[in-house]
Amino acid sequence: MCKKNRMKNIFLILMLCWGAALLSAEEDTEDLPPVPEVQLPFPMGETLSYSIYWGIIGVGESKATTSWVWQDDQWLIRVRFRTQSNGVLAKLYPVDDVVDTFIDPVTLRPVLHVLDLQEGKHERHSQTIFDWSKMQAVYTKAHEDKEDEVKIIPLEENSRDLVSFMYFLRDASFEENKLYEFEVLSDYKMYDLTVETAGIDKIHLSDYGKVKSLKLIPEAKFDGVFVSDGKIELWLSNDVRRLLTKLELDTPFANVKLLLKSVEGPGAKDWEKK
Repeated sequence: MCKKNRMKNIFLILMLCWGAALLSAEEDTEDLPPVPEVQLPFPMGETLSYSIYWGIIGVGESKATTSWVWQDDQWLIRVRFRTQSNGVLAKLYPVDDVVDTFIDPVTLRPVLHVLDLQEGKHERHSQTIFDWSKMQAVYTKAHEDKEDEVKIIPLEENSRDLVSFMYFLRDASFEENKLYEFEVLSDYKMYDLTVETAGIDKIHLSDYGKVKSLKLIPEAKFDGVFVSDGKIELWLSNDVRRLLTKLELDTPFANVKLLLKSVEGPGAKDWEKK
């Protein structure tokens, strides 16, 4: 496999874990009602930055942000992931992927998931609308040269897309050496996801020192078959914020890591290196 295709596959696999989308700027909020007063497992206005490594080589950065947006006459939480290549990879295979997931602040269920992928010369645009009254999601993938692809996916009570699932983990009470089961939607496929918890590791972060983090080992299966493109392990900080401190992906052709680089916004001072 050529180097260019390997780099492409790395980012495609990463986006399976993280997702992508770009929407228009927020409206003027002066005449809108106040945002709802709800208890959330994560602060609004938070920005988490991650460095992406292929082996020991830095190849990109991913940022996760939370904000309030007014859409369809209601306040929603927008969680956005934006991933960009840098350095040599940005010249060989430029990547600028954005994912937006809009979440109901009361139920914490996803309402809308939008993808806008720009990887090399390839672009992909899709959206998934969650209709909880009908317990179904409508997935639409845009095509320039043919009719848009539309899929209808049945939902369960705790179904989530990948982005809202990552933030749902921050509200989960995990115990060591346990096995948990979830259901996660990726594109138009619903995956049964098992998450095995291991012990507490100390993850070394350049700006924050060694951070105690709970190790999670997720495995997805669809129609009874486990997805085995690569082994994924991730770590959540062992505190009330449960930040993703590290994600590691081992594939037959590369080892890819995401490491927490910086924490900005509310509560950021609690993460200052002591």
